Amino acid sequence: MGFTTFATAAAVALPKVLEYASLRRQGKELSQAAAVQQRLADRQADALTDTAVSNQQRAARNANAQLNSAHVVAATSHLMDDGSARLRERDLATRLQDEITNNANASLQQAQSIREQGAYTAWNTRNTAARTKNQARGTLLSGAGSLFGSLASSLSQSSEN
Repeated sequence: MGFTTFATAAAVALPKVLEYASLRRQGKELSQAAAVQQRLADRQADALTDTAVSNQQRAARNANAQLNSAHVVAATSHLMDDGSARLRERDLATRLQDEITNNANASLQQAQSIREQGAYTAWNTRNTAARTKNQARGTLLSGAGSLFGSLASSLSQSSEN
């Protein structure tokens, strides 16, 4: 069993080893991409949540201004005495609060949807990375099998001679 035997065996196994290294690197890159995808989705959702909170605070300030304005109008028109102004103010307050709540809920649901989509995408990418790493292990084992098979074949041929 000479140099030719080992060279032949190495030539058979080398492509599998290179494929293993490539798949292993691809798996690591996919794992890193999954982490980046998750962070980006979380940042986007956090930004949307912050915007929703700011919008809700601004809308509450605007609602208070509208209520104060309605109260002033009612007071100057002497509607306060008959009670209808209080009903209008209550209706206005309810309507404004419903708008604020609905807008905030829509934004928060959108943020949650972004988080869930980001988590799913990251999970899917991590799953692909795991499959790639398993494929890399299989390739390495296949390469080792090819190497040992080639060596065994060479040994059997040299023992027959």
